[in-house]
Amino acid sequence: MSEPEWIHEEYEPKPATKKQKLILNISLGLALPFCIWAGWFELSRAQTGNWRAWVYTFEWPFFGGVCIYLWNRLRKGDIPKIPKPNLPYTITDENEPDK
Repeated sequence: MSEPEWIHEEYEPKPATKKQKLILNISLGLALPFCIWAGWFELSRAQTGNWRAWVYTFEWPFFGGVCIYLWNRLRKGDIPKIPKPNLPYTITDENEPDK
C-alpha cells in the first residue's frame, strides 16, 4: 500500500476545484440557515422558561460560525498538514513487527 501525498513535507495543498467549491457552497447554503433557524427556535424556547435552551441559543450560531470558518479554509485549500507518525516499528503483511 502506498503512502498518501499529504504526509510528505513537500506536499502543498491545492485550491478547491469548481466542483468542490459548488459542493462547499451548497453545504454552507444548507447548514448556515439551519443554524440560524435553530438558534432562533431555541431563543423562543428559552424565553418561555426552558433554562437549558439558553445554552442552545448560543450554541447554534456558534456552529454557524464554525461552518463559515471551515468553508473559507476549504475553499482556499488551506488544509492543515498532518505530521507523519514516528513509529518505532512498522507492521509487515504478516502482521509481525520488523526486527
